Amino acid sequence: MFVIYAGFTGYDATDEDCASYAEHIGSPDFPVFADGDRLLHEVTPMNGETHPEICAIGPDMTILDCWSGHGSVDTALTLIRETAGL
Repeated sequence: MFVIYAGFTGYDATDEDCASYAEHIGSPDFPVFADGDRLLHEVTPMNGETHPEICAIGPDMTILDCWSGHGSVDTALTLIRETAGL
């Protein structure tokens, strides 16, 4: 699962933002969700100070690792694929 809290315009993420982002990262085989209310900030190490912030979540819903800043998307996706055995 992949969650975004802001769209490309900087406003709260919408369903359309999720579809655009999924296409941007190569139409992954996992869902991309919107968290415009930033509810995940309460349960993850994310703090909103840098963009993007990414946490990889394992099949058992534990946080595998978190990153911030551009360039971390590929690292997160690699860890997710490795953990899933892909």
